[in-house]
Amino acid sequence: MRILVISDIHANLAAFTAVLRRTREERDLILCLGDMVGYGPDPNECVELAAEVSALILGGNHDLAVGKVITAKDFAPHAKKSLRWTGLVLSAANKAYLSRLQPRLEYPSSGDTPPDVPEPLLLSHGGPEDPIWSYILSEIDAEAAFRQVDFSRCFFGHTHLPSVFVLNTGGTDRGPAHCTGRYGPPDTVVETGRQDARFLLNPGSVGFPRNEDEAPSWDRRFHAVARYALFDLESGLWQFKGIEYDMGDTLERMVKFGLW
Repeated sequence: MRILVISDIHANLAAFTAVLRRTREERDLILCLGDMVGYGPDPNECVELAAEVSALILGGNHDLAVGKVITAKDFAPHAKKSLRWTGLVLSAANKAYLSRLQPRLEYPSSGDTPPDVPEPLLLSHGGPEDPIWSYILSEIDAEAAFRQVDFSRCFFGHTHLPSVFVLNTGGTDRGPAHCTGRYGPPDTVVETGRQDARFLLNPGSVGFPRNEDEAPSWDRRFHAVARYALFDLESGLWQFKGIEYDMGDTLERMVKFGLW
């Protein structure tokens, strides 16, 4: 089964639809790791499209703030501004939908795990030890997650940085347990089927990547980058992916609405 893993769409419909078009023949289902709203100008469209196409959707911190599950007091000023605007334009039905989402879940659920899959995938918006607020940005952050939560493979978002952290759990030729992390350039493949390792994998952000060479800018608006990942459930192969798209109209509307 081929899975499209997406996260942090952030109301950027142009990026989201570009990813869906590119992966139409490459995926059997979609897992969304949260934050469909915030920052961008198309929150209703992104919530409704994600709900339509995804097999499972997590609630990110922006989603849960707009859904009034958490408060926005700890958000950065720019994020608070976008949340206020989003709250004004998002429909009541979509707010109610966001309020029901969970920030961490397993896929498939424990009772439905296929026999050829050793255990369910853990899906978490932020780090699994604190799925609403935790940022896994370093090996130290990853070690805390590995230590506090039991999983073999966890897909997470929130940082907007495509990345992989691997905990080598030991073996005859691998030495004692230790954690390594790295950035995930497009088309990099990670083999997650190893029995002597645990994995934290972040597909990056569909809507607003934060790695310096791909972060949205006015100068690059016609060649913006959306990040995502493809995962083969049977083989355990994870592949970082990216696609260029035209963000010109999106940025113009963000300026118009005071979001940029």
